[in-house]
Amino acid sequence: MSIDFDTYRLLNSRTKLISGLKLNIKDSPQDGRFSIKISGAEIEIRTSILPGAYGESIVLRILNPKTISVPFENLGIEGRLFKIIEREIRKPNGIILTTGPTGSGKTTTLYAILKKIYDPGEKIITIEDPIEYHLPGITQTQVEEEKGYTFAGGLRSVLRQDPDIVMVGEIRDAETAKTAINAALTGHLVFSTLHTNNAAGTIPRLIDLGVNPKIISSALNIALAQRLVRKLCEACKKEDVPNKEESLTITAILDRIKKENKLYALEEIGNNSNGAKIWRAAGCTKCNNTGYKGRIGIHEGILTDQNIEKIIAENPSEREIKKAAEGQGILDLAEDGVVKVLKGITSLDELGRVVELEE
Repeated sequence: MSIDFDTYRLLNSRTKLISGLKLNIKDSPQDGRFSIKISGAEIEIRTSILPGAYGESIVLRILNPKTISVPFENLGIEGRLFKIIEREIRKPNGIILTTGPTGSGKTTTLYAILKKIYDPGEKIITIEDPIEYHLPGITQTQVEEEKGYTFAGGLRSVLRQDPDIVMVGEIRDAETAKTAINAALTGHLVFSTLHTNNAAGTIPRLIDLGVNPKIISSALNIALAQRLVRKLCEACKKEDVPNKEESLTITAILDRIKKENKLYALEEIGNNSNGAKIWRAAGCTKCNNTGYKGRIGIHEGILTDQNIEKIIAENPSEREIKKAAEGQGILDLAEDGVVKVLKGITSLDELGRVVELEE
């Protein structure tokens, strides 16, 4: 849609007004939020305004509490990794980190885990920015930088409350990273998120934030990474044969699964374990002619085992960590994605949009 400049100015002012932002500031970024009610449900809108060469760029991010409230079993985590995560979240201490870019569903995963492990006998405290979904029986607190309540300061205060489980919305700086790792070493189970491209990037990122490599292996239980892909519309998806390029990509990833002995994944695909057919988006009235309806996660994880422990002290690269983790038999993002493609859950085009598919 194209709108004239006068309408844009009015929209800009209105957006700023309801988001609680300053109307006269046009040369620096501003962030705000407002809520709207649709069919009795309160939807939160987060506003981001950025100055550009030809006016301000406005982005509205829609947060629906109902979509955040996804049960742990419905996140789309593959069976083997699901069992590993279930085991790790039952441990009394350690840190579990979930990584990925903004909007990849990290917070939804952490909420699902908290709901899964919630027990009235456990004291759970969260530090969030902002609180996106209210969980009954859990103490949730919200970061307020202007009042001095930051992730790092909040975490120190939370630990004085003697919690069993702590969720830190995001590890952004060295102080938060060190405090979270120390909490994991002193009898607390800590959940948090980190901005890295994959699970292997977690350890170099923590070292980069100034965490002592010697204590990472003792504190870190598992590093997870995830992306969100759109699910094909069940009413109109079309079965097809992959073209030459797609066939090469699928074969290379299936060969990798076989080479690394992750044969359990091929059992899930059944007759299509040779990648002979895929499904494509079509479009109908049920999916608003997009070909997709709903979203699902693709995941990977790296456990801190003996092999990982050995190389952590050497300040390893992502590639070295990935190599050391091969024996764990956990699918990586591309492998998990291709399994979902061959099961007809999503398309190869959609997977290629969010994950790098190597040939």
